[in-house]
Amino acid sequence: MMGLLSLILMLFLTPAQTPAAASVVGVGLTNAQEVVVQNPQFSGFIESRPDGSVLMFRQEKIRGEILLSTIQRIDLSYTKDGVFPLTVTLKNGEKLEVEANRRDFLTIRGRTELGSITINHPDPITAAVGFLNRNRDRTKDLTIRYLEFR
Repeated sequence: MMGLLSLILMLFLTPAQTPAAASVVGVGLTNAQEVVVQNPQFSGFIESRPDGSVLMFRQEKIRGEILLSTIQRIDLSYTKDGVFPLTVTLKNGEKLEVEANRRDFLTIRGRTELGSITINHPDPITAAVGFLNRNRDRTKDLTIRYLEFR
């Protein structure tokens, strides 16, 4: 009886949990514009998961994942061999120099004040038919300079 009474009191006296604030990311584009995306969904070297989005990275021989909730900003670069060097600024101010791991693209889907948006990095282009004996230089296809998590 006492346990039931304490359970009832706990239900009434515990403050209701407020829903988590909507996540927002500022996407700095290569044409010097910034797009603010609400509730972003990621695929590529940043991946959305039910328990939180993660950045998949490598640093020399180390491979790992960093939760986006601990990241303040990611500055993206590109090299002709298809590697994406990243400068990751954590919320505690620490900076990490890493590379994107496994995937050589990033897609962000979400809502802006003008409606739905999809941003691809690099922007997919139709390749000319033919054979390449090396990786294609996609420098002109890049769309994102940085991501700021707010």
